[in-house]
Amino acid sequence: MTVGAEQGEIAAVGSPVLVPHAAIDERHPRRWTSATIVVAAALLALFNAPAIGAWFDDLPPRGATEPLRAPIARWATMTAGRSLDAPRAWLRARWKAAQAARFGNERPGERGES
Repeated sequence: MTVGAEQGEIAAVGSPVLVPHAAIDERHPRRWTSATIVVAAALLALFNAPAIGAWFDDLPPRGATEPLRAPIARWATMTAGRSLDAPRAWLRARWKAAQAARFGNERPGERGES
């Protein structure tokens, strides 16, 4: 037993295992988090523009959003024209095929038997 542990002094003794100092502790966590968010947003804007356009189309028309409607539509069309949305389109097609899968003699919209 560690000396002093019976009196609750284990915190003063420290860890019995030698743990090397982690390099991540020396970095700036806010800078790392901000960079990660910016990179993720840029990749989503580049490869998922149709979803951004669909989300924007669902917004109610307002004075602040209407001037952005045409540029967002052009962005989605441009990324689709350059096939940047090909991975998204492929995955969406597989998802829709899985949703449409039927087992036995069921029909779309039919409730299963209880």
